[in-house]
Amino acid sequence: MSLSYNRHKRLVEIIQANGEVRIRDLMQRFNISEETARRDIKRLEQDGLVARVHGGAVATQQPKLLAISSRAVSERAEKSTIAEIALGLLKPGQNLFFGGGSTILSLASRISALPEMRVVTNMVDTAIAAAEGHRHRVVMLGGDFNVDFRTVSGFTALRTLREQQIDVAFIGVNAVHPNGVFDHEQVGQELAATLCEQARKIVILADHSKFGLSARYRILPHSAITAIITDRRPASDMLDKIEAAGVEVLYPQNRHNPALVST
Repeated sequence: MSLSYNRHKRLVEIIQANGEVRIRDLMQRFNISEETARRDIKRLEQDGLVARVHGGAVATQQPKLLAISSRAVSERAEKSTIAEIALGLLKPGQNLFFGGGSTILSLASRISALPEMRVVTNMVDTAIAAAEGHRHRVVMLGGDFNVDFRTVSGFTALRTLREQQIDVAFIGVNAVHPNGVFDHEQVGQELAATLCEQARKIVILADHSKFGLSARYRILPHSAITAIITDRRPASDMLDKIEAAGVEVLYPQNRHNPALVST
């Protein structure tokens, strides 16, 4: 395990405890240069775990959500791999939907330098990340706010979503099963049903640990999904079942399909 990984993990723990960290404190605590300290903070900001401020960084998440941030650091490679593949599906002028979750947030954190797009989202942190650089128009859904996940849901959110025309919707899930994709919360089911009506394409972002699992609510059958992006090739039996339903599965060895980019 690399020194930088351990340092980043410890940095998240410090922010979890204190709510902020200063550059000078990082330099002294870890015996690193100012350049390295700033690079660490920038990397964690890309993962949606901190927000840079003058002289340091502050937490972007409430304490309950910060409790999972150490796990987010350990899964950084997987999320980065998925996000980089997803970038290949984006085109200038698209209308996008970004759902909640740290993998979607990782994607949103990477679009600031891309040509103008329109992003609709139900997650506060994703809206902030997508707006970075002031290139993209960002639409934040209204509704009932969940402080744990920093997302909105409910009648108002769904009503606003029904007013949108979405080219590609990117959503995260808790489980990828041979019978579809599943979530622990019913609100995910309601959101996905609305996206089936409003989005031309639905793309699932899920790391390899989600495959073969199930959860309480099936939010979509595979027949409603355009593509699933993951960080490694799924087991052959799982892959065969998903592809038989017409879903394109993208992973590092199979990361580009021109047909998915066309509108």
